[in-house]
Amino acid sequence: MRLNLPAALLGGCLLAPPAFTAAQAHVTLDPPQAAAGAYVRTAFRVPHGCAGAATERLTLRLPEGVLSARPMPKPGWTLAITRRPLEVPVPNGHGGMLTETVAEIAWSGGPLPDEYYEEFIVMLRLPETPGETLYLPVTQDCTGGATAAWVEIPAPGRRITDYRMPAPSLRLLPARGRDGAN
Repeated sequence: MRLNLPAALLGGCLLAPPAFTAAQAHVTLDPPQAAAGAYVRTAFRVPHGCAGAATERLTLRLPEGVLSARPMPKPGWTLAITRRPLEVPVPNGHGGMLTETVAEIAWSGGPLPDEYYEEFIVMLRLPETPGETLYLPVTQDCTGGATAAWVEIPAPGRRITDYRMPAPSLRLLPARGRDGAN
């Protein structure tokens, strides 16, 4: 009996459990990292609906430390922004002070059918905490009452891949100096 090595390897890959599929099936952020303290355009990528149902609402919960969030309007969707007061006012970068920040952003409408993907865009002002990973929980509501809550945040010592419904995450890098050096 002759063994066709390329065919055997391909067959083994096709039969192996799809470890990469679960990691790619959740709401993710693009880019996955950015400089601490920077303003960054982020895209929350929604790869599918909820168990075949179309997405009708996406709700983003912003963590403490995010001082500014500006969502991009999406045709056919309605935006709702909920704010929370800051305990201590902080400079807004334009000569004034921030006394509140965005707590939650929700896009509703659509619907976004299960067989399509979409990106929901937000401009964020990131915390000045290099080395930290920022978790941005998202809840996806779909037709028929189905929900996918991408809100799991890893406990210390655990990896995001240990979770079934991980929150989108953004790694905060050291800020670059004006001369381009770290």
